[in-house]
Amino acid sequence: MQNESNIISRPSEGKAVLTPEADITASTTPDLRGILKNLVAEGVRELEINMASVVMVDSSGIGLLVAAHNSLERLDGKLVVTHVSKDLLELFKAFRLEKHFVIIPLQEPGL
Repeated sequence: MQNESNIISRPSEGKAVLTPEADITASTTPDLRGILKNLVAEGVRELEINMASVVMVDSSGIGLLVAAHNSLERLDGKLVVTHVSKDLLELFKAFRLEKHFVIIPLQEPGL
């Protein structure tokens, strides 16, 4: 399923992969928040956010990730953020987000 600049796949029951095709900033978080709420309401308990196309995350984006984690945790679910660039990984670590949800870095070519 595609939602404007976001791709959503459902590989198995209770699991979804959201791939934002744009940065996660104040201009994109309202749409993403709606998508995430719908996925949780539809029974998704394991959510992967594939950050392969995301270059920038601002404070609104950080808040969205934390809110998604909190919503899923209340339902015994989990959030996994994958394909995180080196720069975003440093930002997430500065906010200690790895203490709250799984963060999987982008694999460098040849590694």
